[in-house]
Amino acid sequence: MTMENDYTDTLKRIKEIEETSSRELAQRKKSLEDEHHRLEEDAAKSIASAREAAEADVARQVDEARISAQAEADKVLASARKESEAIAVRKLDRKDTKKIIEDIILAEFKEV
Repeated sequence: MTMENDYTDTLKRIKEIEETSSRELAQRKKSLEDEHHRLEEDAAKSIASAREAAEADVARQVDEARISAQAEADKVLASARKESEAIAVRKLDRKDTKKIIEDIILAEFKEV
């Protein structure tokens, strides 16, 4: 009977160890799943934050480029305006007047 009792006790201990191990594994699995879920949420938040920062940076760069282009266009217009005013004020000599008449006015008659 002692052997039967030893065998029964051994089976009970094995069963208890299996149940304890099973509970520990279930708890560890739950813990890892929770950690995995938390990491996924953190990653999603990080991606959203990076996307917002990138969009804000793109918007800022577009504004800077627009302002720079407008400033350059204003410079070109100012330069052209100064040149046109200088040309308009300048007195035309006979040679320039003749060239203008030939190039513009007489060119219309030559085409016909």
